[in-house]
Amino acid sequence: MKSTRLNKIIVILFLFLVAATVTYLTAVILQTPSIGVVLDKQGPELYVVDSIEPAGQGYMMKMHIGDRVVEVNGAPAHLYHYVTKYLSIEYADNVLLEKADGEQVFIEFSKLWSGEHSMPELLVQLYIPGISLILFFAFSVFLYMKRRNDPAAITLILFFISIGISYFSSAASLLRDPVGISIIYVVIPNIPLLFMIFMNRYVKRFEVEFISNKILYVLFAIISINSLVSLFYIWTSVLTIETFTYIKGTYSAVVFLGNLVCVYKLVEHFIKHRRTKLKSLFTITLVSHLVAFTPFASMNLLPQLIGAKQLLPPAFTALFLFVLPAVYFYLTTSNQLFDIDFILTRFKYYTALAFIPAVIVAAAVTVAVLQEERAVWHIWFLTFVFIYVGMTLFLYVKEQIDQRYRPKLFKAMYSYQDSLDRFSRSIARVMNKSDLETVLKGEISALLPVSKIQFVMVDLTEHTVTPIGDSLEDSVTKDFLLNTIDSFSLGELISLPYGLGLIIGRQRTRSHILWIGAKTNHTRFNSDEIRWLKTISNYASIVFENLFLIEGLIEDLETEVRKEHTTSPWVLRLLFCLSENERRKLAADLHDSALQDQLLWYRKLEGVIMDYKLTRDLNVELTDIKEGLLDVIHQIRETCNELRPPLLKEMGIVEAVESIIEHTQMRVNFEVVFKAKPITEPMHEEEITAIYRIVQELLRNADKHSQAKVVMMELEVRNGFIYFHYQDDGIGMDVENMEESFKHMGLSGIKERVASLEGEITFYSEMGRGLDITILFPEMLSHKHSERGISRDSYLIS
Repeated sequence: MKSTRLNKIIVILFLFLVAATVTYLTAVILQTPSIGVVLDKQGPELYVVDSIEPAGQGYMMKMHIGDRVVEVNGAPAHLYHYVTKYLSIEYADNVLLEKADGEQVFIEFSKLWSGEHSMPELLVQLYIPGISLILFFAFSVFLYMKRRNDPAAITLILFFISIGISYFSSAASLLRDPVGISIIYVVIPNIPLLFMIFMNRYVKRFEVEFISNKILYVLFAIISINSLVSLFYIWTSVLTIETFTYIKGTYSAVVFLGNLVCVYKLVEHFIKHRRTKLKSLFTITLVSHLVAFTPFASMNLLPQLIGAKQLLPPAFTALFLFVLPAVYFYLTTSNQLFDIDFILTRFKYYTALAFIPAVIVAAAVTVAVLQEERAVWHIWFLTFVFIYVGMTLFLYVKEQIDQRYRPKLFKAMYSYQDSLDRFSRSIARVMNKSDLETVLKGEISALLPVSKIQFVMVDLTEHTVTPIGDSLEDSVTKDFLLNTIDSFSLGELISLPYGLGLIIGRQRTRSHILWIGAKTNHTRFNSDEIRWLKTISNYASIVFENLFLIEGLIEDLETEVRKEHTTSPWVLRLLFCLSENERRKLAADLHDSALQDQLLWYRKLEGVIMDYKLTRDLNVELTDIKEGLLDVIHQIRETCNELRPPLLKEMGIVEAVESIIEHTQMRVNFEVVFKAKPITEPMHEEEITAIYRIVQELLRNADKHSQAKVVMMELEVRNGFIYFHYQDDGIGMDVENMEESFKHMGLSGIKERVASLEGEITFYSEMGRGLDITILFPEMLSHKHSERGISRDSYLIS
């Protein structure tokens, strides 16, 4: 309780300190318009203009780099406090300049409140930093509310607040206000340190150390010494202006060093973990850190270190810091990482596309806007950076717009993708070549206005193309295929004399081709149609080859059965296992595609009904559609459960049978009585599946044919055998003359399934006296071997 109260007090004091600082800095910025001129001391009493901020009064008053400052406020320049302490003329009422040609110019500055501030000055010095601070603070508040007990989150909050307050203080620092310049020289060097502490705490959950505490202590000591010296200079008048030059250089070096250590550790961990699950984490942090700090480090800090001029104002390069709150806030609050490799691939592609247009546009804008020749390269570079970044971001945004809105606004452009999605779902249900041909023909005829869609087979051994007519078009196409078919590969799209051909299958010397005639509107196939047909061809060829392999396997199995003159249990068992695998795959496809799509559209429709004000008739219609979708969803779920019951092995055979009986009783008119004793011996999934399917088929047969009122079933273990008994009071049948007709196909399938597990089945029935079935499976099949010595395992059911 005391700890919680203390934390609240600390938070309140911290917020009060931040609020007071922001209020003071705002007043400083608004009090006097910035002059934005930095001087260079070239002699004991010689000060010349070294740099000019674009939004300051110095720029507006046509001051130029190289101008000598003779007087400030009517007195020699070396007597003005801000000149001797900061090499600045901020707060000056007027200055006397001496131009390069010896001409002296008197300039008077405005000293009024914000009414005299120019819009560019307010934008750069107050509005953009103020909005940035609000955003950083909003991220921090939300993060504190969600993760207040997480040490990594608390460090990240300090990291955000430090960046925001530093950016907001930059204008006051330019005005040489002691509070503003103190924040810049004390807080900014600690930002990399806070980042490394955050990373240490964040990756600790993955049992990784980002940086050792010894290095952190050394960096903290260096930063502390530099901060103390800076504060001593800012708040006292003991040290000379030469000391300030060294302080600026040391400050830049310390900040540069901190960021360099951050980048080095990020690169080190990226290399170390590039083949582990932490690869994406360190890739994201490395890229975000480079994007956020590289502009400031390369265009502001590095030039100061080598004594050169800054390439861009800090107010612009600091805008890249917006990357940090978004990325690290995401890392702290999300349980999943975005695909950084995909984003980097897009980044390289979009930056390459935007480079040349950005150079051209920046040059054109610079030539059109500039009226003077001074600092042409500087303005061009600034324009180029903004245009380059803007075009790259535009390409990113365009991609998102294309994905979300283009299909809705321009449906024709996306009909090909919709067709591929529809076709892929359709071929999942294809069971033979004729089904494939039907689906393929239907999809092409629905999308393309073509004169002919015909399947032909080219046999090079017999030198025939079948079926084919006697017309000129058919004859020319036949000769063309016989002479060139060897030069094309499976799945390839070929140009025929009259239309196109898709090679969808190949069996030794036989090639199966879909012949697509010319378009009825007498236009050529465009590039989108060609790409779509190539993709369709690849899909179809894969399915065709699989069907061919399955047919070959079945033929081999039939040959094996004929050799042994009987239906071998191992062959039946193999066939049933393959059947269960197909059921599993089909159930998974239905669940992952059709069911999920239906759920998505159901939720969207439900959202429309809830969120929009609809007329009564429209509301009724949409509600009916919603109910229809719900019925379809229920039917798909039931089909999935029937194809592959969930948790079948985990439930056990008794619970599985009880489950199917419970579902059956909800839709049939007869009573099911089930008596079972617990089966404690281990059973493989294959055995459980077999009994489950037998029960499923018996109940289906009772519902369709028996007209029974009561169905009784027993399941138990008797003397090491699995005993199953079925009895109903239905109309019965003539067992002696029962043939494998469609009506009794289910019972024949039960016999084969029992035979596959080397069991025994006995049918007893008479017309009008119901059906009685007794099934005995041999001693626990988990411990036996098949007739060919293969262990009874469910390895075939995957």
